[in-house]
Amino acid sequence: MKSKKKSFKAVSEFRKDLVSGDWILVASRRSERPQVHSAKKIILPAIEKNCPFDNPQANGNPAPLLWIAHPTKRSKKVDSTLKDWWVQIIPNKYPALTPLDRCPGQVAEGPYYIMDGVGFHEVIITKDHRRRISEMTQKEVETLLQAYHERYQALAREACIEYILIFHNQGLHAGATIVHPHSQLIALPITPPDVIRSLEGSRLYYTQNGKCVHCSMLDWERKAKIRIIYENKKFVVIEPFAPRVSFETRIFPKVHSANFDKMSESDRRELADALRSALKKIKKGIGDPDYNFFIHTAPAKAVVADYYHWHMEILPHTSIWAGLELGTGIEVVAISPEESASTLRRA
Repeated sequence: MKSKKKSFKAVSEFRKDLVSGDWILVASRRSERPQVHSAKKIILPAIEKNCPFDNPQANGNPAPLLWIAHPTKRSKKVDSTLKDWWVQIIPNKYPALTPLDRCPGQVAEGPYYIMDGVGFHEVIITKDHRRRISEMTQKEVETLLQAYHERYQALAREACIEYILIFHNQGLHAGATIVHPHSQLIALPITPPDVIRSLEGSRLYYTQNGKCVHCSMLDWERKAKIRIIYENKKFVVIEPFAPRVSFETRIFPKVHSANFDKMSESDRRELADALRSALKKIKKGIGDPDYNFFIHTAPAKAVVADYYHWHMEILPHTSIWAGLELGTGIEVVAISPEESASTLRRA
């Protein structure tokens, strides 16, 4: 079927996600409603008295599971007492999961099934209380990604761990109750349903077309140059064709790879540039919204190298789900990805 060019400025249309098969509704007229971009933002105080992350160990946290010195001090002798830490990873003080001491099993309870909520839940803290990732230097972001990478690799070796999610909540609307920048890591004994759907959609496309679905999308996007907002030697940043929220942004490695933990050092350097650039554009282009980002990668022990493509997803909070979304499960996007891309490229 031949593609045709069309204007998206005042068009309402359904779009099908190529991986999940879900339909989303791009309803551009809804962008004319007041406060589409500016749901009242709740600002947490810039300085918190007794911030638990300014000096984690002084605030009752154990020694870090991993820590890395600031990149400017890597070539110098660093203090082994943590004085020079830039990023450290500690167990979450209020974990969603109990530390793993055995592999859980399903237990029947009438028609239902339950399983012990075991796994790992950790916090990844950067030292500076004020500076967000978009305000860090590229070397600092690269150091943060190194911490993600090393801890992911360590937990992937745990016998019972099936999936590891690394995510970052920025702002109260995104679920961050502490203003000090921090990310989180959760290592699960199951593969989450959203990941299962993504894997199954990717496998089905590969079976039917003999090619990774994400590679097909990237080939199209890099030729069309409509929804790309940034790219460097190894990564491309796009507004997806069928986004779940306005200004959803994704970062893909250009070369096919299923596993985040297989990144090289040079890949990590280029990813730091892509992530920092994307977050700076979102901050400048749409008024510094709260956001979540997370890494979607192949399950720790699955063999999906042929058909899955790891990536990062950034979801700004520019609207709230209401009756239409909750009643149908169909995401309604007020700003088309073509408009989003144009806005963020200018930023």
